Amino acid sequence: MALDELHTAGSGFIESFDSRYPTRILETLLCDRTAGRNIIWADNEYEALGDGYMGDDEITVEKITGLSSGVIKPRIAKEQEHQSQRTRTRAEVFTPSWLVNRMNNDIDAAWFGVRDAFNAEDGQTWRTGREPVAFPKKKGHGWHAYVESPRLEITCGEAPFVCSRYDTVTGDAIPVGERIGFLDRKLRVVGEKTRSRREWVRWALVALKASYGFECQGDNLLLARINVFETFCEHLRGRWGAGISDEELDQVAWVVSWNFWQMNGFTCAVPTDKMDAVVQSALFGYEEPVPEPLQPTLFDLLDEPPFEDEAEEGKDEEPGETVPLCVIYDWQENEPFEFQAMKGKARPMDKKFYAVIGNPPYQSDKDDNDRKPPIYDVFMDAAYQVSDRVELVTPGRFLFDAGQTPKAWNEKMLSDEHLKVLSYEPDASAIFPNTDIKGGIAVTLRDATSDFGAIETFTIYPELNGILKKVNRATSGQLRLDSIFASQRCYKFSDLFYQENAENENVSRQLGPGNRIKIVSKVMETLPEIFTVKPNGPKADVYKFFGRINGKRGHRYIAKRFISENEYIDGFKLLIPEANNSGKYGETLADPMVVGPSTGSSDTFLNAGPFETEREARNLASYYKTKFFRALLGVKKATQHSPSQVWRTIPLQDFTPTSDIDWSKSVAEIDQQLYAKYGLSDEEIDFIESHVKEMD
Repeated sequence: MALDELHTAGSGFIESFDSRYPTRILETLLCDRTAGRNIIWADNEYEALGDGYMGDDEITVEKITGLSSGVIKPRIAKEQEHQSQRTRTRAEVFTPSWLVNRMNNDIDAAWFGVRDAFNAEDGQTWRTGREPVAFPKKKGHGWHAYVESPRLEITCGEAPFVCSRYDTVTGDAIPVGERIGFLDRKLRVVGEKTRSRREWVRWALVALKASYGFECQGDNLLLARINVFETFCEHLRGRWGAGISDEELDQVAWVVSWNFWQMNGFTCAVPTDKMDAVVQSALFGYEEPVPEPLQPTLFDLLDEPPFEDEAEEGKDEEPGETVPLCVIYDWQENEPFEFQAMKGKARPMDKKFYAVIGNPPYQSDKDDNDRKPPIYDVFMDAAYQVSDRVELVTPGRFLFDAGQTPKAWNEKMLSDEHLKVLSYEPDASAIFPNTDIKGGIAVTLRDATSDFGAIETFTIYPELNGILKKVNRATSGQLRLDSIFASQRCYKFSDLFYQENAENENVSRQLGPGNRIKIVSKVMETLPEIFTVKPNGPKADVYKFFGRINGKRGHRYIAKRFISENEYIDGFKLLIPEANNSGKYGETLADPMVVGPSTGSSDTFLNAGPFETEREARNLASYYKTKFFRALLGVKKATQHSPSQVWRTIPLQDFTPTSDIDWSKSVAEIDQQLYAKYGLSDEEIDFIESHVKEMD
């Protein structure tokens, strides 16, 4: 089947492959070399098809061809609802070819010293160089070493970073001579440097053996294996215009089935649906593969799993209770090894891969308190353990110390001298159409052999770096705006509240006994007997609480004795919505509210203060609306949420009548005073004025 038929004939993709090659090739590509069986579905997407399609069931030729033709198809040919479901549940996005090319060029730039060794980037396309690839006159950087350098695509999906037969986003076929995967590049070099077909096959197999990828989902892995297999065959035909022998077909399929393996990225083990499965080593007296040339009669022996007989017997006695760590093959050392064994190696020579590249999954598909926690940080850390050079595309929230990734991990990344941000796109849909990934998308390179200097505070624009440095110098050792924000647990129910409502079933149901949680907007609706529409008693005995009620800003009243004492409730303060617009740089913000004594709020609002006078709170409100304020807020605020750390880039001002800022002026005039106070240049002022929207 021609690649340009993907859009219309995706349902026959697997069956067409099986019709063009001996069925034993598809059988080989379905093998799991670690488990000694076929790869499994490892997904609940196919369970509606019935028996044989459960997550732990093996994928067989019969289940995907014949009457079952069309069960597995390339992403672009899948029903739209399945694409949407994967994007929605796993934040699974598919990397466009122009970004794949850019990232592979980044990796190759370290080898060649230039970015255009293979092609010149032109926006969201590229122009392939027609001259032979020129290698640097540097020891260890010749073409043999390049072809032999092991590279890995993590969570490879359909393997776009390895081979680029088609654009995984559009489905458009890419001619062999224009392809940009790292295996494609190696095979191009082999084609340029070899003079006979025999020599080409020998070096092309070296290139193939140096190309790796792992994937958890069985359907994606099979597509990746087919694409890699076809890539080898298509490059061979493109170079020599001849077919490929049965022995060559078998050898290529066998190598592909080793180098592209099914693995749970968290455990480094074969995937399983069994929650209590124990991970164990799979290397028990493993026998080495037979060296080239391979004979078809030996393939039954080569397909044996890497377990001793004793291990197999144990497996029969306790089915499903253990899963093996994934075993892959080091073709240069001619020995198998467990992928897990590479982690934690301190010496560079222990790291098997010259480079790791890819687009890891962004979030878990399991809810955690109605949220899907991020997991890309786990994959980033794991990749750094197996290669000195790692380039990945991920959400960019961590660059702003935002989102749900651990704060300690964010700090580690921002202080890592080997980490570099190659590009950042605040609008994720510019890279992944029809997606909304809060905080934008970042492409990062970590090179343990290079010192880029710690990122520390990431900013989108170079001009913003200069502004931030000037402000930091002028305010060194001084308090920042976050110092006047109350904790979101500032307002809590008192002991007396729980004592008086010990028998109130609604309170017990909504809060739980003795639970001193922060006051959330929900309870202002669900506890109407506590939060009343009108004061339930003399005004001197009640607090006015603000929150979101029925989706809108509103307020309720609560008896003072039900709220624990705190320093904010009897002062003037500014209430700022915690969820505040989208996080796009320079955007306007939701209007704050100035409130006085005997007022509080749910966690819907942040409380800034407390102040002795209303005027001070109103002066802060004016500051909040300035472009200067929001220019600095945008350094850290990358999502709608506004935790305390996003305010740390903003210097605290004196809001009293003795301030060096005349707060009685208009917001625009206050901006001019702030520009002068911090010594901003005309260019820096122009940057703020042109990038930050005006607020009334």
